Amino acid sequence: MKVLIVDDETHVRSTIRMLADWNALQVDDILEADNGAEAVRLIMAEQPQVVLTDIMMPLRNGLELMEWMDSHAPTCKKIVISGYSDFEYVRQTMKYGGTDYLLKPIVPSQLQEAMQRAVDAWREEERKRRQDHTYSQEAEALKDLRRDKLLSNLMVEPGGYAGDVAALPELYPALRRASACRAAVLRFEFMERNIRERYGSDKGALVFALIGICNDTLHAARMGTAFRNLNSKHEIGMLLWESLEQTEAVVSGISREIARRLQTCFDIGIGLALPFPDGLQEAYSQARKALLQRNLLDRRTRLHTFRREAEMRLGTLRFGEFEEKISLALKSGRSGQLAGALQEWFNELNRMETISLQQLELWQNEFNVLMVRWTEAFFQEGESGPELPPESIQFRSIPIDDEGTFSLVLFQERVSNHLHALLETFLIMKAQSGHTMHDIAKYIQANYQKNITLQDISAQFHLNREYISRKFKMELKENVIDYLNRVRIDKAKMLLLNPHVKIAEAARQVGYQDEKYFSRVFKKWEGLSPKEFRSRLE
Repeated sequence: MKVLIVDDETHVRSTIRMLADWNALQVDDILEADNGAEAVRLIMAEQPQVVLTDIMMPLRNGLELMEWMDSHAPTCKKIVISGYSDFEYVRQTMKYGGTDYLLKPIVPSQLQEAMQRAVDAWREEERKRRQDHTYSQEAEALKDLRRDKLLSNLMVEPGGYAGDVAALPELYPALRRASACRAAVLRFEFMERNIRERYGSDKGALVFALIGICNDTLHAARMGTAFRNLNSKHEIGMLLWESLEQTEAVVSGISREIARRLQTCFDIGIGLALPFPDGLQEAYSQARKALLQRNLLDRRTRLHTFRREAEMRLGTLRFGEFEEKISLALKSGRSGQLAGALQEWFNELNRMETISLQQLELWQNEFNVLMVRWTEAFFQEGESGPELPPESIQFRSIPIDDEGTFSLVLFQERVSNHLHALLETFLIMKAQSGHTMHDIAKYIQANYQKNITLQDISAQFHLNREYISRKFKMELKENVIDYLNRVRIDKAKMLLLNPHVKIAEAARQVGYQDEKYFSRVFKKWEGLSPKEFRSRLE
């Protein structure tokens, strides 16, 4: 807390400094001025919470100072310390909000009490100011949320929100006389690198800044309002209802203001003028379509007005046209062949002068469908191998460069990386599946004496346990455990031919630690116990 002492006598200022218990008052900064003019300068620069002032001073007396403070520092508390017990001075002190009028010579206890009252009064008022500010912010946030929700609903289905249409004029009285409207959409999923780093995960701050800039311009022009579309993650909408012929000029002004304040640019789509409120949804849909129609290869144009003829103008180049060559390359397992097949498509892309977001999304959809198809075709009918991670068979994001614009080079790299990663996965899986069930059988024959489990075999051959069980039985006509037991029993029979090998020792040598369990398994396979088997040989 700061306190300013104003008196033209140095010893008076020093006395006040010594008499008050500033620590008890939690005052950590004491300023001094020897006249009213200097006090004005310090109050403007330092903004003290309490001012103790004399009445009679040069340049500007105490009453003039308090009158000035009444207008320019209304929250600051005022205490007068004077050598005059003039009632008129006291009355003027009270008029300008003084909390106390102390007479010289100063009594320490009176000074301390006066300061305590001033400090307490300031803190209580500050608490109320903060509380009021919080309430005001919450009320404004609720108002913004209501606006965003109401307009977001209307942009989706105006007919389904008749009550919201009726409520619009409450927020915007000018809409009562509106007969037409236009809409604009600002998308901010494409951002320059410096903006992504500046805002990080706090997209709320960016949204707040962008809506503020949009509304500053729209409200100044008395043309409409901006809002966050709650139905879309990266979208700010604008509804315009006045001077619609000036829409492009005003939105261009918004774009310039964003560039000035945030040092970046965003694409904005603009719909055509349509009847209000019946055409509201279509107007907003047109603004969105204008963004889908925009040429991603054009780095200069940021404003895009909807054009009806562009709806039918979608490129004829399809990713699926190159499916056969890419599929053959994947089946061949040759990276060079795959690169060559992809380069044919890339060459066609590089010759294109226009690539729209709509066109890009079409390619991505084709790409994702083919990735799944190629993956499914890798396995024989009725079989299934290890599942591929979703990221290896899906391609969703749109690559952008540090300037926040679509990069055809990065797009081609990403497609190429995805398909080469898929090829590599296929090669690994093919190598794994090359371990035939006969290889597993050989492994069992070589390690039957160990405590082998299906999990051990799965880890050894990097294959799914269920896949091994199904495939092994399909090829060798018995399940893995039965095969293991049969190998062990055959080995045990050889050992039992030697009369010097005890039954328990034979069991341990073929992998059974429990003699009783060995005997049960032996009898299941041979129809007689190990002891009976040996006695028949005698």
